[in-house]
Amino acid sequence: MSSPRSRDDVIKQDVADLHRLGYAQELFRSMGGFSNFAISFSIISILTGAVILYDYGQAWAGTAAMLIGWPLVTVFVLCIAASMAEVASAYPTAGGLYYWASKMRNKDWGWWTAWFNLVGQFAIVAGINFAAAFFINQSIISPLTDGAYTNTTEILTLGGTLIITGQLFTMAVLLAIELILNIVGIRVVAILNQVSVWWHIAFVALIVIALFALGTKDTTTDAGLSLFAIQPQDTLGSWDITFPPGSENPLISLQFGPASSYPVFVAFFFSLLLANWTYTGYDASAHVAEETISARVASAWGIFMSVAVSAVVGFIFLAALTLHLPNLTPLFGQLDDPALYSQYYFGDNAAVIYILKENLGDGLGGIFSGAIAIAMSFCGLSSLASAGRMLFAFSRDDGIPGSGWLKKVSHRYRTPANALIAMTVGAFLLSVIAFVVGGGTAIVIVTAISTIFLYAAYGIVIYLGATTQGWLSERVWSLGRWSKPIAVVAIFWVIVLMILFSFPTSGNISLPFMIIVLLLLLLYYFLFARRSFKGPQIMGDMAELTEIEREFEHAAEGVGGGPAPA
Repeated sequence: MSSPRSRDDVIKQDVADLHRLGYAQELFRSMGGFSNFAISFSIISILTGAVILYDYGQAWAGTAAMLIGWPLVTVFVLCIAASMAEVASAYPTAGGLYYWASKMRNKDWGWWTAWFNLVGQFAIVAGINFAAAFFINQSIISPLTDGAYTNTTEILTLGGTLIITGQLFTMAVLLAIELILNIVGIRVVAILNQVSVWWHIAFVALIVIALFALGTKDTTTDAGLSLFAIQPQDTLGSWDITFPPGSENPLISLQFGPASSYPVFVAFFFSLLLANWTYTGYDASAHVAEETISARVASAWGIFMSVAVSAVVGFIFLAALTLHLPNLTPLFGQLDDPALYSQYYFGDNAAVIYILKENLGDGLGGIFSGAIAIAMSFCGLSSLASAGRMLFAFSRDDGIPGSGWLKKVSHRYRTPANALIAMTVGAFLLSVIAFVVGGGTAIVIVTAISTIFLYAAYGIVIYLGATTQGWLSERVWSLGRWSKPIAVVAIFWVIVLMILFSFPTSGNISLPFMIIVLLLLLLYYFLFARRSFKGPQIMGDMAELTEIEREFEHAAEGVGGGPAPA
């Protein structure tokens, strides 16, 4: 009977696997399996996505969005995660999906996968941190300043146009902190990701217990809603869509009524954005594969288990909230007081905070609201870590303008510092643009964009996995004979959500944005990338790869040591 391999032996095997794929071990391999799971679990963050879009779910479908929509979406997303996990176990590289597509088919499929994933990464970092800033201001900073500093505080105005609000300024500070922590090292991020997991689980448990033990509201009595029923709460909203945006004579100009004016079946399917945007970013486990010990197995389990655990914890959390709904009239029944109506109408009142305070009072409800804001900050930290690795990996193969600068790794910290800086700046600028153009719809814009582009990338690699054979012999995490049927279900759901979430609900400009991005990518691809992009590159032979690694090891001496958090 063979003895278990030591940690050093496992790392040596990981490095050998990476060498076979053509890359040197530039990044610092220190993450254990739990830390790999933790980064995806933190990005899914049931205290982020489910909280941000709880208003949206209620607006479009009432209690059905949570009690039916969450389990329904979970089934399909588990299929997507399982299919991706298989491929992750075959190709344990940073950047993940881009490399998979290139190897399974060719560089052109890889290029498109990379760009869809990259746009989605910018948007998810933007959406998470924009929302985190909203909740930090509302639940922590505004109470501490007696309302002197809020989300709507005007910070910067140019030519009569409001550019930076209190929400955006807080977001900038939050992003700066996350950037510093990410550059300092993967060990710091790994530790904070583990803290994030227990923070999420602990506060979900405390909130659920408090609502059932101390909650004073009942959904059927106080909100007048039936459980599991599709009852859209949006009766006052109206919105339009124009393309091109802002044109005096647009090619497309459509006006729409509130959610309650739609057939309930259609309204219910739009409400699924709540669950599906929450279930984004779990490809992070693949993006940090080059920093994970036993990467083939750990990355695969990290992708799948982050969704599975989030599914259970998330449903318990949503069910507790949805069984204790107060009167929702202040949120959805009036537009006279922005401090009271829902953020769905671009007001200052978030449904989850309102539910907690109505049930538990301002004291305990406020504490839980602050805990949720901190959970969102953990989520933002993890999302930046993942997105920075994806940008680094694509740049390493010269897939993006400025790759020479973007692919440089900090010799001191062995982190992709330049890519992290670029991702931070890009995400903030996207949020500013979304705010200037879309005003209160900014959060809906970035959540829809991130969902569609990320899942487009997910769908491509799953399709390639189902239609190619070469990668099958490389996988170590297998679905066996269920591999192809599960992939078919996954692809079906990706197609469905592409249609659902491209529809410009809530007055957002996500559809025009996506059309413009696709047109720009088509121009860039046919004019330049198709000829100039070479796909995944071999960094050198074994001796050259080893020499690169020695340079990093020498430069990093004295920065840190000892075992990494598992």
